Amino acid sequence: MRGVTLIVYLMALLAVMGCELAAATLRPPPDGTAPPAGVVRIGGAADYAVDVAARPEERRQGLSGRPYMAPDAGMLFVFDDAQVRNFWMKEMHFPLDIIWIDGQCRLIDWAADVPTPPPGGGDAAIPRVQSPSPARYVLELNAGEAARAGLSPGDPVEFLGALAGRYGC
Repeated sequence: MRGVTLIVYLMALLAVMGCELAAATLRPPPDGTAPPAGVVRIGGAADYAVDVAARPEERRQGLSGRPYMAPDAGMLFVFDDAQVRNFWMKEMHFPLDIIWIDGQCRLIDWAADVPTPPPGGGDAAIPRVQSPSPARYVLELNAGEAARAGLSPGDPVEFLGALAGRYGC
């Protein structure tokens, strides 16, 4: 009888642990970042799971403070209109490719391998980049990704998955 009780207890414990593990995969990570909200496809071939920064506070935070970004992942910044965009690397811990996308869902250009800020350099030393022409969307990827994927100005951009139909592309 004691063995049966122990088995029932262990099975109940495993069931509770399984539910906790399943629930943990649905919760945002402890650092407050959201799970990927969709996919950005560039040129019909390169797909990136992205977090979206559409609200002003999300755009201000961006990837600042994150220790890394997974391969084939990115952050999509969504704006209401197309303007020349300025981005900086405040509190960044890894270099980025910053992809500029126009209002017609075409890749404009990118800033490759934008470095992290130098230690102790202050705000004046933080690397800054500017879009060469008006951009409505900005996609941040790990440094070197644009060249690795063979992205080119003029490539079409599509928003898929949870992004489909939400922001235009």
